[in-house]
Amino acid sequence: MAVPSPHILHCIADAEAPAGFPRFSGQPGPAKLISIAQAMKGYDLVVSHGWEAINVALAHKVFGQHLGLPPLIHQEHGSADFEAQEARLKRKIIRRIALGSVHTFVTPVQSIGDFAASHWGVPPARVATIEPGIDLKRFRPNAKPDALPGLIKRPTEKWIGAFLRPGDDEAAAELLNLGPDLPRDWHLVLIAGDTPTDVIRARADELGLSHRVHMLGRGADEAKALALCDLYVEMAGRYEFASGTAKAMAAATPVIKASDGGLLSGLEDLILDEKKRERVAKESRETALKNFNQTESAEGLSELYKSAMTR
Repeated sequence: MAVPSPHILHCIADAEAPAGFPRFSGQPGPAKLISIAQAMKGYDLVVSHGWEAINVALAHKVFGQHLGLPPLIHQEHGSADFEAQEARLKRKIIRRIALGSVHTFVTPVQSIGDFAASHWGVPPARVATIEPGIDLKRFRPNAKPDALPGLIKRPTEKWIGAFLRPGDDEAAAELLNLGPDLPRDWHLVLIAGDTPTDVIRARADELGLSHRVHMLGRGADEAKALALCDLYVEMAGRYEFASGTAKAMAAATPVIKASDGGLLSGLEDLILDEKKRERVAKESRETALKNFNQTESAEGLSELYKSAMTR
């Protein structure tokens, strides 16, 4: 006899909710919370994602025991402006009410778990850090110098890579401002995707670096780009999963975090020491293989879900 698949409800945003599920964004009035709670009945597990679904966790907290609702796991993914957003008193109060008794609080970043324990009343024993992992078959060392359309890495060149996302202008400007202090054979390769680059290009022109600053737009193969980079600068904040770091490490590219301060000294240390770069590159690849396996991460999350449903 076949075992039925578990019925799991993921609440991420209104637009992605099941047909007929009540809207969970907006003010958490009694009628809204009751409606949300009623809609959770019949599922084996509820997974709420981020602040956008906090009303789901709140409804579960208020009515869960009375209605016999399934266990709830909350997943918090973080963001670049996490600290600024969570400094609001109203958000803190709502989170403390909603998250204090969740079955498990899942996050890809330990710092968010620590924040949840110290600010939102989540018991540390209920915090689980599970990194999402990456495709290790795609992100790997070595790529041909002409692997990127319109950009060829010449034998004398060394590349410093970074992802450019909305809101990264300040960190990117800091990186650009270091350009004149770097050896002339070191170039900056910014993987921008759909992020506007006009400001960065203008700054590169002002510094006389336009020939050493390259922008990779939408459709660029970031795996090949990272494999061609000799160093990678991570501009992600403390409270978000640095996927670029994981990808760079998988490509055997040494990583320097811009948020740690001393960016120039960190770059110079590795630029001037080729042996150290090679050693760090090897260690980075080994760490990525051990910690960032996408399949193992998915299996870890699946086991957590199963554990919650067999409480």
